[in-house]
Amino acid sequence: MNPRMLMVLGAVALGVVGCTKPSGTADSTKSATASAPADEGAVRKSIAAMDSQFTVAFTNGDAAAAASMYADDAVTRPPNAEPQSGRPAIEQGLSGMFKGLGKVSDFKLEQKDLDVFADRAVEIGSYSFSFTPAGAKAPMKDHGSYLNYWRKQADGSWKIYRDFIVSSEPMPGQGPPPPASKKS
Repeated sequence: MNPRMLMVLGAVALGVVGCTKPSGTADSTKSATASAPADEGAVRKSIAAMDSQFTVAFTNGDAAAAASMYADDAVTRPPNAEPQSGRPAIEQGLSGMFKGLGKVSDFKLEQKDLDVFADRAVEIGSYSFSFTPAGAKAPMKDHGSYLNYWRKQADGSWKIYRDFIVSSEPMPGQGPPPPASKKS
């Protein structure tokens, strides 16, 4: 297994472990509606609307608007960066990222799967975009995948509680990953 795949699998494993509680430990984050069945169609519409708002915020480089999609106690795990905890830290991280990216164009999110529970939802998808950093002669591209763990808020809205973003582009200075070997 290549080192990049090991890094991705390790990040996902740490995220899953970080989102679980030992048995017998009360979950103080559960909302009062935790046992109520979710209106799956309404949840899907809400998350689709939030994805659309995030697309606009990301394209415009609006860190405050993008960060508003996250719960107050959210944790994000952006590619090639340390996790950021809490909405203020997430906004600060997004602001720094947007400054480095420069002009963003063609930002797209594609939801691949969405599992809805009473007060939680897990979304898996892919992203792609072009960006032109200051001084660059041509746009650069990035694409990858994401996992958003959504949580219903006390006001009934849905916010990202945890996310994992994995770029499929090699880090600067690295070549592309070797082609996958075919198993017989």
